[in-house]
Amino acid sequence: MDERMMPDCPVQHMADPNFQLLLLLSRLDLSQEQIQVASELIPLVHDWEGFIYQASERFVLPVVHGHLSRWWKDQIPVDYLDIMKLYSLRALQHNLNITSEFKNIVRDVLSPLGIPHLCFKGPTLAFQFYNEPAQRLCRDVDILVSKNDLPRILQYALNNGYQPHDPKELTANDESVAFVAHHQKVVTLLSPRNVAVEFHTKIDNTGSVFDASQMIAKRQPITINNINTFVMPVSELFVYLCWHHTKHYWSRLHWLVDITAMQAHKDFNIEEVMACADRHALSSTVRSCLEMVDFFSAPTINDIENLSPNTRELVRTAILAMHGDIEFEHSLSRTKPTPDFSFTWQTNSAHIWQWRLTGWKRIFRPTYENYAAWPLSPRWQWVYRCIRPFHEAYSRLAQK
Repeated sequence: MDERMMPDCPVQHMADPNFQLLLLLSRLDLSQEQIQVASELIPLVHDWEGFIYQASERFVLPVVHGHLSRWWKDQIPVDYLDIMKLYSLRALQHNLNITSEFKNIVRDVLSPLGIPHLCFKGPTLAFQFYNEPAQRLCRDVDILVSKNDLPRILQYALNNGYQPHDPKELTANDESVAFVAHHQKVVTLLSPRNVAVEFHTKIDNTGSVFDASQMIAKRQPITINNINTFVMPVSELFVYLCWHHTKHYWSRLHWLVDITAMQAHKDFNIEEVMACADRHALSSTVRSCLEMVDFFSAPTINDIENLSPNTRELVRTAILAMHGDIEFEHSLSRTKPTPDFSFTWQTNSAHIWQWRLTGWKRIFRPTYENYAAWPLSPRWQWVYRCIRPFHEAYSRLAQK
C-alpha cells in the first residue's frame, strides 16, 4: 500500500497544520521566513485545545507560548492563550524546582565529598544554551560518576535527607550500596524537594558507545548560579544528544529545540562535532540527525522521499513517535538491533552480532530485588547469578 494512503502515516501528519506549526515553533529563534509561514498556518489551526495538549506532551509549551504571545497574540483565542500561560507558568515553576535541586546536590553532596562528576542534559544544558533556562523542561537531574565513587555518594545522600527511588529498598549500609553500584548502571534517589536525581555509571546501555571514565576525564568546568560543576565539551554533548534522542526516536519536540539551540551557540563547531562523531563511530547517526533537523526547520513542507535513505527512515519513525505515546515508543524499542541503537544503519554487523551472541548474559545479572529478598555477603553473591534465570521465569509465569 502507498504510504500516502495509510490511515496513520508520516506524510499525513506532516500535512497537519497543527503539527507543522508545532515543528516551526520548536526552536528558540525564528527566521523571518518561518514567521511568515507560521502566520499563514495559524488561521488553519481549528483545534487549539489539541494543539496545546500536543505542545505540552512534547515538552515545548513554554517555548511555543513565548513565540505565540510575542508575534501572534491578537490572532489566538484569548482563552487558549490564558491556558497556555497557566500551563507554562506551572512548567516554569517545576523547572525552577529542578534547578534548585541541581544546585543542592552539587553543593551539599558532591562538593563536600570531592568526587569527580559530570552533569549532563537537564538544567546544565538549559543554562548553557537557552536564553531563558526555565523554558527547557526537565524531569530529573542526571549526573555521571564512577562506579567506585557511587557507594560513597549514595551513603552520604541517604544519610542526609535523600530517599531511595530505584531501587526503592536501597539502604545506606556498606554491602547494600556496594551491591547496587556494582550491578545497576543508574541509581535514582528522591531529594528532600521530591526531585529525582539519577546517578549514572554508564550513559549508554552496554558501555560500548561512550566510555564513562573517558567522559569524566574530558569534562569541562562551568559555573551556574555560583555553583561550580562540570559538563561535557560542546561537541561531545552534541554527539551524545544526537545518539540519545535517536535512541528514543525523537519523540519529544524539546529535543529539536536543544539541537537548534546548540547549533546557534558561539562554541558550536561542526568540524569538531564530526571529528567527535568519528571517534565514537556515530558519524552516520549525527549526519542523519543534522539532515532531519534541516528538514523539520524548513518553512515549507519538503518531500520525505528526497531525504537520504537513512534519514528517511529516521524522519518517518520520528514523526510517528512524536504522535505516539510511551507504549508506542516501547513497541518501537522491541525492534532495535541492539539496546543502544534504534536502526541497523547506525552501527555495523560485527557490533550487532556481538550483542546477539552475548546479550543473553543479561538474564544472569543479579538485581537489587534479589539482594533485598536474600542478602548475601559479597563472597556468596555469585549465587544470585545461578538463581536469577529461575526467579525471572517464575515472575513472568506469575504475571501471566
